[in-house]
Amino acid sequence: MILKIIFQLELKSKLEKSFKAVLIFSWLISWAFLPPAEAGTGFPGLQKEKEIVRNVLPAYREWFEMVTPIITDSEKEVFFKLKTDRERDRFIAMFWQIRDPDRQTDENEFYIDYLERVHFADEHFGSGSSKRGCLTDRGFYYLLLGQPLERQIYATHSEIWPMELWLYKGEEQYGLPSYFYLIFYQPEGSGDYQLYYPGLEGPERLAIPSLTSKSITRNKAFEILKGVNAELAKAALSYLPEDQSANLSSLSSQTIITAIKSLPEKKFATAYARNYLSYKDLVEVDYSHNYLGSSAVVKVFKQDGVNFVHWSLEPDKINFVENQDIYSAIYELTVRVEDKSGQPVLNWTEEIPVKLNQQQFEAHARQRFAFQDLFPLLPGEYKLMFLLKNKTARDFTSFEAAISIPSNSSEVRLSPLLLYHYLSPVKDNRLKAFTFDGHEFLVSARNEFSTAEKLSIYGQVERISTLSAGLIIRLSLKSLDSSGAAASFEKEYGREIINDRGEIWCGPLDLSQIKPGYYQLEMSLIDGDEVKAIQKENLIILSAPLLTAPWVYARTHQPLLSAGWTKMLATQYFLKGNYQEARKILEEILADHQDQESCLLLAKTLYALGDYRQSLSLALSLYEKTRGREAVKVIALDYAGLKDWKPALIYLDELMSEATEVSVLNLAAEAHLNLGEKDKAVVLLEKSLSLMPDQPEIRAKLANCQKK
Repeated sequence: MILKIIFQLELKSKLEKSFKAVLIFSWLISWAFLPPAEAGTGFPGLQKEKEIVRNVLPAYREWFEMVTPIITDSEKEVFFKLKTDRERDRFIAMFWQIRDPDRQTDENEFYIDYLERVHFADEHFGSGSSKRGCLTDRGFYYLLLGQPLERQIYATHSEIWPMELWLYKGEEQYGLPSYFYLIFYQPEGSGDYQLYYPGLEGPERLAIPSLTSKSITRNKAFEILKGVNAELAKAALSYLPEDQSANLSSLSSQTIITAIKSLPEKKFATAYARNYLSYKDLVEVDYSHNYLGSSAVVKVFKQDGVNFVHWSLEPDKINFVENQDIYSAIYELTVRVEDKSGQPVLNWTEEIPVKLNQQQFEAHARQRFAFQDLFPLLPGEYKLMFLLKNKTARDFTSFEAAISIPSNSSEVRLSPLLLYHYLSPVKDNRLKAFTFDGHEFLVSARNEFSTAEKLSIYGQVERISTLSAGLIIRLSLKSLDSSGAAASFEKEYGREIINDRGEIWCGPLDLSQIKPGYYQLEMSLIDGDEVKAIQKENLIILSAPLLTAPWVYARTHQPLLSAGWTKMLATQYFLKGNYQEARKILEEILADHQDQESCLLLAKTLYALGDYRQSLSLALSLYEKTRGREAVKVIALDYAGLKDWKPALIYLDELMSEATEVSVLNLAAEAHLNLGEKDKAVVLLEKSLSLMPDQPEIRAKLANCQKK
């Protein structure tokens, strides 16, 4: 068997050893890297950060101080929320891994280069300072930007304070000029070197006043600097080499400094950090270094009156195992849906096997791979979390989304817009992601289109009957380019593009005359003089005729009224506390065929409704067939609801013989108390509190028992 991991290799032991090495560094706490305008103690956020950093182990405090120049706000926020050393270790490993420029090599080149920067800064910038060199102003910018093209040192001139002039080649793709300067100087000739702010401080800050005068004019200071070095004098006015105007120095230089500080946010993807708090307990340790970025889209559309969540997840890379020209991978998908209070509404895990032959692999090698599916969801406010693990290559990706599904109303409503590349007919009425009215829509999570493609739009309108025959659907494409130079267009359609089901089919639109860039598509429903609804969607138009459409892996499901879908809706009704609606659906399912999951859920629903006898009958019948633990719990609860404590204890003892659960201990203690067996109840209550001390009601009950 030949093992070939395509596109990406796992991190090797060298990186792990390097990671361990960084934790033995010893730096003192310091916030000296902050520029003068941000230093001090008047910022509550900084005080809170310092307090959190002080309370972690020295190794993590030292790591945080070292990476301060390159850590993003999202990463910082997550790091401060971590509770255990294990969580921090995994986060730090992922922090470096996400910055690895080439994961197919054995070493993380960025990590190695960064440690070299730290060593250089410590060696060259710490002299005469109370801080390590990497924690000074010069160290901050050296760690962030790397070695300058030129570094000129002026340390022995009698008319200017000691200073350094650095020249950098800027990364223009991140908003920096092609070349720029930085000046660091030593105020009054002692202490730490500080970053100089042209315009805010002025050249007079850099010149040494004469013995006869305590102040010096800006023009005089400029001439002094010019006498030392003309390039230094120009940099004192502006960090832009081509900027000759002193009037522009403050604006241009401050813009450069701001752009430099924002580099981490622009250069490093932080989706892993935003989602880390959700998936940190769901990903095994040997996966945690191998986070992959991804693009995702979530849309909600109605089908036969039911809201369906359609989603697509496109990992940045797909890894396969090759064996005799067959490329395969086994994925594990976890989907979790929570309401706005954090309570689970849906939660499931499933395996997704992917297998390609040689021809398929070669045909789609240049395409992004998209996992797509759908599920029904009741109206409400939700947080969705998707975790996709490649069990073959041992990497993973994830994404989170917040969605709002409104209840039915009398108002006109326009659904989110679905931008698609093209559509193809489907043969039957089975459900599939992004499939409507017998057509499957090819959707990209990135919303990327080339100028050689056609753009089409799909949407849904509710309460279309309230709109007049003169309805106008206005479609406009607006450039998001700040320069405003890109083209845009506007089109208007009549009501004829909306069918009887309220579906809008718009396009295809020719993009050949549209300038590449970032755009926002806006659709407005205008009835008379009133705008009834608006929806917007961002997209990217690419110049090159690239293959932008993904290769889709999507599951085909049974029609809407099948038991699987209705059971999922019943589960949601149950978890949301709408027991009557859950009961109605479950009884309809069981009338057609006996399903053990539906039977158990109906037993729980009947218990929640207080119908203990019917719930008990169902649970006992199910227990005879399955001997399942969940059925035993319902039986015990039903007997307790009927105040029949002796049979309740029989089933509670069975539960306690298999495993220890706080809720079972508490209910068993309640049964013993009602049977007058106080000593047995005390033992159970004490055990419950030893497992979960924060139970005020149970603690009060125990104290009452001991008092009597």
